[in-house]
Amino acid sequence: MGAEPAELIGFLAPYPLGVQELALEARSFLLKMLAPVSELHYDATSAVCAGFAYGSKTADVFVNLAVYPKHVTLVFGWGSSLSDPEKRLRGEGKRVRHLRLASMETLQDPYVLDLISQASNAAIRKPDWQPERIIKIYNGPKRR
Repeated sequence: MGAEPAELIGFLAPYPLGVQELALEARSFLLKMLAPVSELHYDATSAVCAGFAYGSKTADVFVNLAVYPKHVTLVFGWGSSLSDPEKRLRGEGKRVRHLRLASMETLQDPYVLDLISQASNAAIRKPDWQPERIIKIYNGPKRR
């Protein structure tokens, strides 16, 4: 499941090369770190997303790469429950928190790796689940 899926490459095509490269390198890194894991790729209206889950539903995604025209963001679906003493995570909602990836160095920072590990360890693992790749395309105008 590590090869770059053609659908994701197509979803990222409108973005600048540097953003595409960071998104794909971050995806590869997370796949290796979290394996075995399912990937959920979304072509949403305002971002392209690569979510990671130990199940096959959107609700199972515990960490997500959200790709925008100028940056890549690491999103934690249950980020408000993570231990974040340095307050690096942003967001004011009840659950979701995020962190902008300036580069792969941000993703490989031990503090950020700990956040990812916390999210992974707290994720629900479905019985009889097998890793898979799911592609979703949302209708509506793209705001990119």
